[in-house]
Amino acid sequence: MEKVLLNGTDLYVSPIALGTDSYGLLTNEEESYALLDEFFALGGNVLDTALIYSDWVPGEKSRSEKLLGRWMKYRGRRDDVIISTKGSHPDFATMNVHRLSDADIRGDLEKSLRHLGTDYIDIYWLHRDAEELPVEGIMDTLASFVKEGKVRYIGVSNWTNRRIAEANKYAEKNNLPLISSSQIQYSVAEGIKEMGDPTLVLMNDEEYKFFTDTKMPVFAFESQAKGFFSKLDTLGIDEVKSKKAYARFMTEKNLKRFEIIKELSVKYSVSVAEIVIAALCSNEDFQTIPIAGCKNSAHLQSSAAGASLKLTQQEVDSLIKL
Repeated sequence: MEKVLLNGTDLYVSPIALGTDSYGLLTNEEESYALLDEFFALGGNVLDTALIYSDWVPGEKSRSEKLLGRWMKYRGRRDDVIISTKGSHPDFATMNVHRLSDADIRGDLEKSLRHLGTDYIDIYWLHRDAEELPVEGIMDTLASFVKEGKVRYIGVSNWTNRRIAEANKYAEKNNLPLISSSQIQYSVAEGIKEMGDPTLVLMNDEEYKFFTDTKMPVFAFESQAKGFFSKLDTLGIDEVKSKKAYARFMTEKNLKRFEIIKELSVKYSVSVAEIVIAALCSNEDFQTIPIAGCKNSAHLQSSAAGASLKLTQQEVDSLIKL
């Protein structure tokens, strides 16, 4: 994989980010180290994590960040890594109660710095928004992190385009650092709202236009739609319908997109999974960095190969804009 300049920054990043939400839990230490080593051997350098990753299971907190910190220290890799981590997620039991006070945001950042064994974060994201709050205080807090050298660039996760525009308007007026990137739910699949979590933001026509107009980079989570298209290819439609994790993507539009993906996979002699990643990485409307949550070497190799495959914009549009 060849590194690219992330729009609006001086960071040269791999075309995909390695999602590490399961590292230290579903993926044990030895397996995680092997995947991290392989990711870097393939040209990867962006590691996406969060303070709360794996906290949905009782026991040790922040397993993912702590494991990445141990790996970077063991391998001496900090200077080679683009660390992307998120804070200020609400408590799971009270998702409707924000954690976006100055004390909340600063406390979470300090914990992440300790876990990761570093004195700065390359891209620091607020994990959720609270639209009832004014953006001014939030942006002032984030700007203080940049001034202190603890954060290089600011990002937001699950913020709407309206809130990003409002925040950046305030930042521009007051000569503060801008929100440089956004993390939202985005894949070749038609966006389907996660059941049970209304705090997630997914790509739609309005969001798409905002990113096209502003050229703000998108870090896409669920970039492979939980493997929906690959499962259709290997298991068939009847089997996929019976599985809860994939059934929510079973729309007429997504089935049509699958037909196009299959045609492209034959044309380029690659897997369905590679086309799904390639479509996002090849999109010229705005820069997209898919977050690939690879749990084994085969998934990692496939994601890296997809990131290196260039589709035409016409082919991308045939999927994204169907």
